[in-house]
Amino acid sequence: MKNLYSFYILLLLALAATLYSCDKYTDVHKEYIKDGEVVYAPKPDSVVFIPGKGRLKMRLWMYNGVNVKELVVLWNNHKDSLVIPVQFKKGRDSMEANLGNMAEKTYSFDIYSVDNFSNKSLLYTQFGSSYGDMYAGTLLNRRVKDLVLTDLSGDIEWYAAPQGMIFTEIRYTGKDGGLHTTRMPAGDFNVTIDVKAATTFEHRSLYIPESESIDTFYTEWVGHPTAFPSTYVYNREGWSVLAVSDETASDGGGKNTLLDGNLSSYWHSQWDPSNAPLPHWAVIDMKTPKKAAYLEIYRRPGNTDAKTVLVYLGNDSDAASPNWTLIGTGVYPSTQSDKLTINATTNASGRYLKLVVTESYRVPFSSIAEVYVYGN
Repeated sequence: MKNLYSFYILLLLALAATLYSCDKYTDVHKEYIKDGEVVYAPKPDSVVFIPGKGRLKMRLWMYNGVNVKELVVLWNNHKDSLVIPVQFKKGRDSMEANLGNMAEKTYSFDIYSVDNFSNKSLLYTQFGSSYGDMYAGTLLNRRVKDLVLTDLSGDIEWYAAPQGMIFTEIRYTGKDGGLHTTRMPAGDFNVTIDVKAATTFEHRSLYIPESESIDTFYTEWVGHPTAFPSTYVYNREGWSVLAVSDETASDGGGKNTLLDGNLSSYWHSQWDPSNAPLPHWAVIDMKTPKKAAYLEIYRRPGNTDAKTVLVYLGNDSDAASPNWTLIGTGVYPSTQSDKLTINATTNASGRYLKLVVTESYRVPFSSIAEVYVYGN
């Protein structure tokens, strides 16, 4: 009986301790539930800030936000804010808003939603940057590498674009005398323009500070110090070498290499089975009649197998025709100089061009790598 009495006493003590512990646990939460259970509005699903010049664009997605009536955006340690009325559809929906008059710096934004019952969501934190004069002051114009003028157009070659650049704009005088502007993507290295000979151009570069931006930054227009030439190289597309006096195609590649743009290939006179005697000649079809200001004729690199070259124009492709007009003569130096410039001494024109090698420093051989014709 005594043991049973002791058991009841211990049981009552344990029960009292349990009730006391529960009461203390409830005391901890009373402060938070005294006004009832907390209800949160839907939190933004995702937010990005797109940079601009002195401004940003907020792009926000919300899931099941049909009861959300406004969004609140806080920044500068919540000293600045923007309240945006919204109306979302069922499922996943999005909205955009612009933040203007934003000083150039990086911001930390806190965003929360408010529903129709004035419940607030938990905060969503995201970062974004605004750009301005400091960023613009770091931008460089893309550099020009080379200029080429043909009878068809002008070509500008560029060095690699700086990081962040998206376009280069070129402003130039066209063949019609008018002022034109064209735009070249940063990934390109050449731009072709219908430019007037002996005129210059100006250019500027376009940048965005990040991979996506609502504003484009421009460098100042810069005039290129060098004008396009007053003379131009004829575009050789469609030209062909109709005939040669002789050739050794296994040495250099044959007659067609005169127009392939490769100085390492060349037309060489015959040496197998016999050494063909001088003179050696080649006839080139330029497709339409042309006047020449001068020619650039390249010898085989590092070789002296040509000395004196005569240049003719005509409208008869027969090399033996008496109707060819001699327009110039040139002599290579005895040293290993690859390029020979021959100025035209007449105003004659012709569709066909004939080169005649009359002398060589290593008789009877001759070798010519490339032929360019210039007009003005």
